[in-house]
Amino acid sequence: MLYRAVNRMALRSSVLVLTLAAGALGQSLDRRVENVLADSKLRQIKAGVIIMDAQTGNVLAEHRSDEQFIPASNMKLLTSGAALALLGPGFEFVTEIIHDPSAGPAGRVVFRGSGDPTIADPKLLEKSKLTVNSVLERWVSAMKDAGVRPGAELVIDDRVFDREYVHPTWPVEQLNRWYCAEVSGVNFHTNLLWIFTEPLEVGRPPAIKTEPASPWLEIRNRARSVRQGNQTAWAARDPKNNLTLHGDVRFANDPVEVALTDIPNYLGRLLADRMGAAGIEPASVRLAAANETLAGGRVIHTITTPLADVLRRCNVDSYNLYAEALIKRMGHEVTGAPGSWSNGSAVVRMVLQEKVGLDAGQAFTVADGSGMSRNNRVTPRALARWLREMADDTKLADAFIQSLPEAGEEGTLRRRFRGAGPKHEVRAKTGYLAGVSAISGYITDPRTNRRLIFSIVTNDKPNRVQLTAIREAEEKIIMLADAWFSQGANPGAAGSR
Repeated sequence: MLYRAVNRMALRSSVLVLTLAAGALGQSLDRRVENVLADSKLRQIKAGVIIMDAQTGNVLAEHRSDEQFIPASNMKLLTSGAALALLGPGFEFVTEIIHDPSAGPAGRVVFRGSGDPTIADPKLLEKSKLTVNSVLERWVSAMKDAGVRPGAELVIDDRVFDREYVHPTWPVEQLNRWYCAEVSGVNFHTNLLWIFTEPLEVGRPPAIKTEPASPWLEIRNRARSVRQGNQTAWAARDPKNNLTLHGDVRFANDPVEVALTDIPNYLGRLLADRMGAAGIEPASVRLAAANETLAGGRVIHTITTPLADVLRRCNVDSYNLYAEALIKRMGHEVTGAPGSWSNGSAVVRMVLQEKVGLDAGQAFTVADGSGMSRNNRVTPRALARWLREMADDTKLADAFIQSLPEAGEEGTLRRRFRGAGPKHEVRAKTGYLAGVSAISGYITDPRTNRRLIFSIVTNDKPNRVQLTAIREAEEKIIMLADAWFSQGANPGAAGSR
């Protein structure tokens, strides 16, 4: 009995020593973070920081962690995690081409969208060694094999989402940029047109061609060929998809990207063009009416995309279209109505409250899925709590964490942490808007699966402060937390839930 009592006393003493040691390390980490933020370059910037032990939930360092910030693309952590929790890891986007030969004099072809943002995504096509033309040819070939006749009706059914293609708070002057691409129930080529340019004689407009080839589009060529200076070509687009190419063209190199409008009608025109070239030109092309029933027919071609593929492109490459497709798809899934920013944001708030708690309403303001809207708000503490909940869910943790880019290796973190990088695995989501920078994620010891969670968000950056200074501070804080692991600190000993 005496032996057991002594052992119990020794065990209690060991736990106390470990707890105090971990607490001291936590205090040291807190002070070091404050020292980074005390840099003269950062004093006029609103900065929120939190570093949390993923196992216990103990906070090891924090600074203004309960204040609301514009999160920029850190919003994608909420959208992608909520989509994974709501839709499930096994969810797939399923887009169908349906042929009904009995509908009308020559039959009907329906292209039924699912909101899938990956269809003919140029980056994914490159990986699979496909082209935009080969995708369209595959679809038209399926139609011919199914017996589609000339004169059939072509219907684009995009009703899985509403037809509010642009969020009302996005910057109007940037709607021709890839990151403000419209969001539709049918998406194609990330809803962009590529304009390839080749210089001709100096002063003359360059030669141009487009991908996808869209011969009906009007492109006013006001660019000029040059032999010196920078390549400055860019394209503007009006509300009717009339395009104007501006700037100087010195080289034949990467395409000029311009976001198109009214993608469902554009895709209908594109399909009709390719069907005509194959001898099965449709008699008419239209969008499905709001309450129209398009029953009957046979599925002749299916495009299936796993949720994991969408999450990776959303988070690794921070692709806004993907996040917006996810938030609208969640709205459709829960309500049965066309997915919208309104019902999608309500669903995201619902999932956040279920996983993080009823006070999430004060910690999160959800406007869109990507973080492009400056109306989004989040506290660093709430972000950290969300990341902890995702890491704790054994059904979701691997898929979620693996959807984030690894520091120094891929996506938006490929060029971060140059030189001596972290000793442990860092996976995180970055965010950037004018005056806003953010990075939140995990530091993991792969040997023990111990984790720290961090969230660093800065707002109100003056123009005189360089973005590089902010990013250097972010990386210093993350490296301090990484070093905390290396010092032998044991997060699990710091307390319990």
